[in-house]
Order: sequence, then structure tokens, then C-alpha cells
Amino acid sequence: MSLRGIRKWSQGLSGRIVLHSLLPVGLFLMLLFAVFLPRLERSAMATKKAGLRNLVELAMGILENQEVEVRAGRRTRQYAESRAKELIANLHFDGKNYLWIQAEGPRIVHHPMANLVGKATDSLEPRMAKLFRDMDQLAVSAEGGFMEYEWPRPGESGLIPKISYVKRYGDWGWILGAGVYTDDVKRDVTATFFWMLGATLLLAGAVLILSLRFAGKITRPLGRLVEGLQNSDLSRELAIETEDEVGAAARAFNTYNADLRGTVLEVKQLAERVASGSTELAASSEQMAVSVEEIARVGEAMRTSGEQVVQAMKGLIRNLGEVSAQTQQVGERSSLAVTETEKGSRSGEAATEGMGNIQKVTGDIFQAVQVIQEIANQTNLLSLNAAIEAAKAGEQGKGFSVVAEEVRKLAERCAEAARDIEQLIEQAQGTVSQGTDRVAETLRNLESIRGQIGAIAANIQEVDKLGQHEAQTGASVEALMDRTVGQLGQNAAATHQLATKVREVTATSEELSNVAEGLGEVVRGFRL
Repeated sequence: MSLRGIRKWSQGLSGRIVLHSLLPVGLFLMLLFAVFLPRLERSAMATKKAGLRNLVELAMGILENQEVEVRAGRRTRQYAESRAKELIANLHFDGKNYLWIQAEGPRIVHHPMANLVGKATDSLEPRMAKLFRDMDQLAVSAEGGFMEYEWPRPGESGLIPKISYVKRYGDWGWILGAGVYTDDVKRDVTATFFWMLGATLLLAGAVLILSLRFAGKITRPLGRLVEGLQNSDLSRELAIETEDEVGAAARAFNTYNADLRGTVLEVKQLAERVASGSTELAASSEQMAVSVEEIARVGEAMRTSGEQVVQAMKGLIRNLGEVSAQTQQVGERSSLAVTETEKGSRSGEAATEGMGNIQKVTGDIFQAVQVIQEIANQTNLLSLNAAIEAAKAGEQGKGFSVVAEEVRKLAERCAEAARDIEQLIEQAQGTVSQGTDRVAETLRNLESIRGQIGAIAANIQEVDKLGQHEAQTGASVEALMDRTVGQLGQNAAATHQLATKVREVTATSEELSNVAEGLGEVVRGFRL
């Protein structure tokens, strides 16, 4: 594995678990090198020193025992010393380590190196002579003392570091000493250290194996889950193999994953519903836009028809004005007819002339009646057209329809009156046609005719009043139609604006459909 791979592994969860597991082992190794090893060496050296002290004390006991025998008279001093040297010579420890005896002088009393026994220390080489003198001075103290120096090991060449303990036995003037080679201590310490290091490394290996297995129990399911999440697969779950915190975490994650899967399913269903609803909304909006456009066109047509109705009402008002003028003329002529009849009654000689005037007047009346009938017919036709247009206008044209109905009724009454006048004229013409032989009878009937002409004048005045009333009504209807046309124009503009808004709703619904489709694509990317 490359350095980059090791670094990447150490930054992962498995690497962190292993490193945290090995951290105490590493700390123990650091403590082993920095603390335990020096302490172990000092402890081993202290143990060796204690052993040397005990060994010298044991030898001192041998000397004291021999001294007791000498004082008891059971042994001589010479025999006691010889026996003591023999016993001490047999005392060995740690294989090649030994005790030696030196006496005052100083001189060597006993030593494993036979070439030194019996010699004065001053006769030895200067290094050894100085060493034994230093030991003699060190042993002056009642507690004795330790001394570090270098001494050859038996069977080996060269000088080896050594530490010895020496103590003086005052009754005999002997100095007992025992020493150990310090490299033996270091060797024992090193052996102990390597044993502990081996045990630590075995422990580290066991910790490594256990931590790798433990990390594998965590990382392998997580790896499978991460792989599933990377592939948008929410159907995978962590295998719960333990009942500890890791198992609780896996169980909690499985619950969260299941909730997330349910949420994604709900989002999928909502996205499908939104897509379907937005599609239906777009279709409905499109149909509504078409309908609104049609309504706008109908409104425009109604506005145009209203304008036409206004123009027709203006023509009707003008015609009613003409009818009023004609009725005024007929009234005036009726007044003249009355005057003429009065003149006829006063003067029978003017009967012929009066008959001519009567024929002329009746002819004029006949024409006036025809004009009235024509006006009534036109008024009736216009009122019918107005009623039709009012019906097309719907609710807003109800008032106008009522007015048109009233105008139609008035026109029918005018036509009916005109027919009555026409009948009277026909009768008058029949009377005039009888000739002069009926003049007398005519004179007798002039008063009756005058009265009838007065009634006709009154009727004509009534027709004039009705015409004026109809003109006023037409003006009101015209104003109403003007307002209706304005409202129709506003309605048409509002309808166009509504159509624009509906188009915007259609565009928004299409965009919502696209968003829902995109959300559906995202949801379909998950494996549920």
C-alpha cells in the first residue's frame, strides 16, 4: 500500500478505530522506553546491590560463627580462619560471581584468581593496587560501601564494568567483598525488556486483529449502505449483529432510512399527483382561455349591435319628431276644418266651395293618416328590433325591452287610431261624392262633422303628446344604450385581460408540470 493509500485509510473510520485501539499500546511502548526501562535497570541494580549486601552479611555470619568457636576454645584462630576461607570459597552466586577477602596491609587473603592470594596489594600493578587501597578505605565505615570499577571476567579478555560491596570484620581485620558485572545486569534488563516488548507486540497484534474485526463489523455494513446511498438505493439496511451502541446506531439508522424511504415514496406520489393536476389545469386553462376569447368576441359583437341600436334609436327619435310636426300640422288643419264648417253653417252659398275644401282637407287628412300609419308601422318594427337586441343584451337589456314593448303598444294604438280616421275619411268622401244634392244634408251634418273634427283634433293632440313622450322615452333609451355600450366595451376589455391572465395560468401550470416531472425524475433515481 502506498503512502497516500495509508493516509487515506488512516483518515477513514476503520483506520481511526484501529489507530485509537493501538494508541494505548503505543503509549505503553513509549512508557516502556522512557520510564519502565530506566526504572527496571535501576531496580535490577538495586536488587543486585541488595543481593551483594546479603551475601557479604552471610559471609560475615560465617566469620562471626568461627569467632564464637575460637572464643569458646573449641578452635584455634588459625583453624577458624582456614575454615572460614574454605566456607567462603564455596559461596558462589550467579554462576561466575564470587567473594574475596583482603586483610590489612592491604594484602589478598582469598580470591578466585590464585596468583593474587597472599600478595600485598602494593606489589600488584598500579591500577589493581589503587583499587584495593580504595576498597580498604571504603570499608572503614561500619556499614561498608559500594564501589564501581572495571575488572577482568574469568575466562574472558578485557576489563568489564563491575560493582562490589565491601565491609570490614573488625575482630579479624578482614575485609569481605562481593561484586557483580554490570553488563550482566544490563543483559538481564535487556532480556526482560525484549520479553516485555515481545509480549506488548503480541498484545498489539491481538488488539490489531480484534480492532480490524470490530472495525469490519462497523465499516462493512456502512460501506454497503454508502454504496447503496451513492446508487440512490434506499432499500438496503444495516445488519444488526450486536446489542451494544453500534447495534443501537445501526437500528436507529435503519429506522431513519425507512422513514426516508417512506418520505421519498410520498414525494413520488405527490409529484405524480401534481403532474397530473397541473396537466389537467393546463388543459382546463386552455379551454377557459378559448371560452373567454369567445366571450370577448361576443362582447365586441354586442357592443357593435348596441351602437347600431343607438343609431336606430336616434333615427326613431327623429321620426318621432317628424310625427310630432305632422300631427301639429294635422291639428292646425283640423282647426281650419272646424272654421270651415262654421263658415259652411253660416253660409250655405259656399257649400260647393266648402265641399271642395272638404274634399281637399279630407285628402290631406288621408295623406296624414297614411303618414301616421307608416310611422306607426316603422315604430312597431323598430320596437320589435329593439326588443330583439334587448333580449340579446341579456340581464342588462331587460329595462330597454320593457320600453320597447311600450313603444310597440303605442305604435299599435296609433295605427288603430289611423285606421279609425281612415274610415271616417272614407265616410266623408262618400258623403261628398253624393253631390250637391246632399249639401243640405251636409249643412245639417256640419255641426256633427265639426264636432268629429274637434275630436279628431283632440286625438291628434293626444298623438302629438304621445309622440313627444315617445321621443323623451327614446332619448332615455338612447342614454341607457350609450351606457350599455360603454359597459360592453369595458366588459370586452376586462374579458381580454382575463384571457391574458388565463394564458398566464396556463403557462404557470405547464411550468408546474415541468417541475413535477423533474421532481419525479429525481425520485425515480432512488431505488425503493
